[in-house]
Formats: sequence, C-alpha cells, structure tokens
Amino acid sequence: MVEPSWTVVVPVKRLDAAKSRLRGALDRVPHESLALALAQDTVAAALACPLVGEVLVVTADRTAAESLRALGARMVPEPPQGGLNPAFVVGAARAAGRWVAALTADLPALRPVELAAALRSAADDPGMRRFVADAPGTGTTLLTAPPGVPLSPRFGVGSAAAHAASGAVALPAVGPTLRRDVDTPADLVAAAALGLGGHTTALGLGGHTGTLLEPAAPVYGADMQGTVATFDPQLRSGTLLLDDGTQVEFPAAAFDASGLRLLRLGQRVRIEHDDAGGLTRITLPTFR
Repeated sequence: MVEPSWTVVVPVKRLDAAKSRLRGALDRVPHESLALALAQDTVAAALACPLVGEVLVVTADRTAAESLRALGARMVPEPPQGGLNPAFVVGAARAAGRWVAALTADLPALRPVELAAALRSAADDPGMRRFVADAPGTGTTLLTAPPGVPLSPRFGVGSAAAHAASGAVALPAVGPTLRRDVDTPADLVAAAALGLGGHTTALGLGGHTGTLLEPAAPVYGADMQGTVATFDPQLRSGTLLLDDGTQVEFPAAAFDASGLRLLRLGQRVRIEHDDAGGLTRITLPTFR
C-alpha cells in the first residue's frame, strides 16, 4: 500500500515579535536569531520526513522567508489579518485535495521519524482530523486533516481541548520531540535534553557561546495598557502588544472576565493581573 504524501504548513511570525517569553533567554544571542533557529530546525525536520512531500511556510518576515526557502520550503504570504489560525487556513488552502498537517514552528528537537509515525497513524483514519497535544497537554503542536476535510485549526491558549471539542481526535503514543514545543527558557532546556537540531545548537545552547538565562517574571504596572494583536473569537483568547513592547498571551478567562463580546485588532485595552503576573481581566481603558 502506497503511503500518502503530506503537505506540512508551518506559520512563522515576524521574528521580532515571535516567542516573546524567550526574549533574553540566551546571553549574547539576539532574540531574532533564536526565534529563527527554532523555525529552521522545525522546518528542516519536516523536510527530512519521508512522508512529507512539501513544506509551506506562511510568513511576512523577509529574513525568515529567505532562510527557510534556502532549506527547501515554499513560501506563502501571511494573510492581511495576521494570526496563527488564519495562517494555517491560508496554507491549507494551497494544499486543497491533499493530506495536510499543521505544525507549529517551535519544535527544535523534532525528529523526522517521530513526525512520520504521527502522520502514518493519522492516515489510518482517512475521514478524521487528528491532533498532537504539547508536553503539558494543554496546547497543540500538530493538527492533521485528510483530503476533503477542512483543517479547522483552533490553535491558541487551551488548543488541545478546543481541538478535541471541534471533533479532532488526539493521536496516542506520540514521540516526545513532537510534543516538546518551546515557549519558555525551561522548555528550551527540556528540548535540549532531547537533542536540539543543528541551527539551535549552533547558537551555543549549553556550550561556550551562549548561556541560558531565566528572565525575571513579568512585572506589569497598575494601569498597563496595550493593543490587541490577535484575537480568536471561537477560543476567546489571543495576544496583546503592551505599551512597553512586550507581547503577552491572554486566556479565555481573562476575556470572559471583561464582560466584552468582541475585541478588534488594534483596539486599546487595559490589563489586570494577579500577584504572579498572570492576566486576570481585560477591559477598555475607560472601564474601571
């Protein structure tokens, strides 16, 4: 039996805005270099997977596009509205009629054999969307759809539950490198323990040229404000660009506590937080 050939879609944010919680994680390494290396190792592993026929990278970042095209990926322009889920939808549309896999760009330890095993398992159910939860079990690193079935991505805060609620079924017995996404310095250490790809390794993680640092917990002012960078009305979560330049994610609970029905991209908001720095409520600046 001939195994299907997959199109893998990998959205990559602008490097200066990607992976904000990793900013400053590596001493003497520019943040953009780290964000790019994570994406390079992810894409390189996908391209090396024997079941993958094509990797589509959805990005608006010129540096990322040039680097990932050099690896063999094909570029797709980022949609005007931005956001992770719209990027996956645009990429999947380019692969209409084919097996499609949505893969996050932060899997620097990914091994092609583990991706192949997951895709092979997903292909056993030709009428069903399948997903892989991240290491903590709350997020998603991979979502698959067979030909003729919409991808319907629900990436974001709590995406594993959101994908399950949408009818996708979790893939069992998935290898650890496919689940080990990197959002924080601790995640990067965990990925290093599994064995990083060449691009991230070249930055000197654990070696002589780069020292892993643990940034201080975010400290937000009593009246910190920012603008809405992304918002998924189905998940009721998204990201904010604070006035100090920090990009932070907000969960559905913070939106639900606001009493608002919708957030628009670019809308000004005020955040409230707990003593640990977690976002607890989003309001409009005039609300108290």
